[in-house]
Amino acid sequence: MKSIVVLFPYFGKLPAQYKMWRESALRNPSVDFMFFTDADVEPANNIIVHKMQFEEFRKLIQAVFSFPIMLDRPYILCDFKPVYGQALQKYISKYDFWGYGDLDVVYGDFRAFFTEEVLNRYKFFLGFGHLTLYHNDEETNTYYKVIIPGYQDYREVLTIHEQTFFDEYDHKGTADKWKECRTDDCFLDWQFDNVSKPKQSYHMNSLTRNWQQILFEHQGSKLYMLRFNKGQLEKKESLYAHFQHRPFMKDKIKDYNHFLITPGSMIDFPKHLILLRLKFYSRKRKLTTRYFQWRDRILWKMGKGHIR
Repeated sequence: MKSIVVLFPYFGKLPAQYKMWRESALRNPSVDFMFFTDADVEPANNIIVHKMQFEEFRKLIQAVFSFPIMLDRPYILCDFKPVYGQALQKYISKYDFWGYGDLDVVYGDFRAFFTEEVLNRYKFFLGFGHLTLYHNDEETNTYYKVIIPGYQDYREVLTIHEQTFFDEYDHKGTADKWKECRTDDCFLDWQFDNVSKPKQSYHMNSLTRNWQQILFEHQGSKLYMLRFNKGQLEKKESLYAHFQHRPFMKDKIKDYNHFLITPGSMIDFPKHLILLRLKFYSRKRKLTTRYFQWRDRILWKMGKGHIR
């Protein structure tokens, strides 16, 4: 079986979804999750923790380059994610694949999507900041350095103070370069759910798979997206779900073997009146959406809007 490690350089307060993330990670025992962090992350069989301060991690990145990089705050790490394959090679040399991701997510079954057939065929997977994988070889790990007209130049990206979203789609960074210039090497079967921001829709919509008013059921190692379609409950398996800009979510789960994710909280999966309760949790919430729209507008005017 091909080995996989997902890297998490993370400095600061852990997100509201962290415990849920951790439980779903533990249910993927064939995948390792490696932290470089000053946060309180407890090691486990497949959760590896390297305790360090941000400045120590910055030096690991700087060691790759002969020019001085601009990495003065953790937020800017987003633009340095494609560099991890080089900078952290001494930590990941034994793995066939390495990747990076976010912690405001819940995983389903990795191996149901990253099968041996898929891993044998591709070198670049998905390409969104919340989960991206690379084949661990020198040519793949240094592709971000290849200069192609019309795409971001890493030498500029890594030396300016502004965030450029170098790792994401639609910014002519590394993901776009892989997708558009090396399409045959890319696994682009986006069977995951990037959930709408509260200001777009407080009731959750999948921006990647177009289901609306959704919930998520996690059972064992499996994650399912749920919706009601003409009164009938439908479900579809998901690799992961990403809950961007939802720090208000409350974790009320007592049994992580079977739980439900609603727009504002994570709870035990209901045992009684299941359909009625699922319909209630997935209802449209227009007034709450309007509240977050106005809240976001006010924060931007105050200069406190989201950077990412």
